[in-house]
Amino acid sequence: MYFLLLFFLLYIISIALGRFIKVPSIASDAIVILLIFTISFWGGSEVTGSEILYVIFTSLLTSFLVVLVTYLLGLFFTVKGKSEWRKVDWKSQLKYISPLVLGLVLGIIIKLDTQFFSTLIDYELYALVIVIGLQIGRDLKLEVLKRVSGLAIFSILVDVIGAIITAFILTPFYPFKEILIVTLGSGWYSYTGPFVAKYYGPIAGVFAFLVNFLREQLTFLLIPLFFRVKASPIGAIAVGGATSMDVTLPLYVDLLGNEYAVGALINGLILTLLVPIILPIVVLL
Repeated sequence: MYFLLLFFLLYIISIALGRFIKVPSIASDAIVILLIFTISFWGGSEVTGSEILYVIFTSLLTSFLVVLVTYLLGLFFTVKGKSEWRKVDWKSQLKYISPLVLGLVLGIIIKLDTQFFSTLIDYELYALVIVIGLQIGRDLKLEVLKRVSGLAIFSILVDVIGAIITAFILTPFYPFKEILIVTLGSGWYSYTGPFVAKYYGPIAGVFAFLVNFLREQLTFLLIPLFFRVKASPIGAIAVGGATSMDVTLPLYVDLLGNEYAVGALINGLILTLLVPIILPIVVLL
């Protein structure tokens, strides 16, 4: 309870101070990379090689299910769209994959006290939420919020409902609250992974990271294919989740055009604002 209260407080204060304090992007990158390394190191210390393969396999299946369910929900709001899209820059993802792999390998070789990891992740999450709050506060303006269209509102609803439905489908295999937090991560793997690790352990944290990381990658791979079968701009944007404001935004620019790309950006902005609030609330339920 103490962690969540302080977490909320730091988040709100950081957003308020965002207009006055500028944080370089390298700061958030450094914290994210450190968090990924920490949870993967912790996970490697707790599991065997066969368990890691199982986590990777189940993460892929879960992320695919989230993408599929979310897109199908979006089909209730269909319009025509373009079919061109931009190639994903795989090199930019190496900075996230590298600490994950390195941490798992070192964790399997070197065994450390789990309490050390739990305490370290607490402080890393505090640092992350401060940086995130400052960055959001810098860009969060009243005129931007006023531009929220029906597209953004519906895509956010589809994202949340898709996460809930997917969690219900997977309840025979995972505790409902745990898998719901994972699916509600909305593709924000650098936050969801460490958050889940804190409350459900390192293996669950690695699983949560991979599910949301693979969701981002599958957005690039599957959305253009889905569009060839049945176009759904709202479903496509909802699949991108929080990443639709940055990493996957070029996909929406090319696939949907500028008008829908604005909706995608707003969708990602609002989800980025809401995810750090929603996940702790689910923990408290």
